[in-house]
Amino acid sequence: MEDYNQFMLQIGGWAEELLLRGISQFTLKDVGVLEQFLAEIKRYQLTFLEEIVGLLITEGRRLALGNGNEELLLSHYCRLTQYVQLSIQESS
Repeated sequence: MEDYNQFMLQIGGWAEELLLRGISQFTLKDVGVLEQFLAEIKRYQLTFLEEIVGLLITEGRRLALGNGNEELLLSHYCRLTQYVQLSIQESS
């Protein structure tokens, strides 16, 4: 369980860093980070989180390549941060 909590904190740290940079500054490097998270998410069998991160990766890649929807990315980002916050609260 401690590994899971550390993992959630790691996702939360990435999310905070992106917030400080600004959602419009989402890059392909962020896609890579999310893809690494996705592998761990699958290991924990977190289906709903896998869906959220998958949508974030898809829209983030589009935005980084110049044809994405920033509002849609923000929506997926907010869902991710809410999930992580609730997960951290539940485990405390």
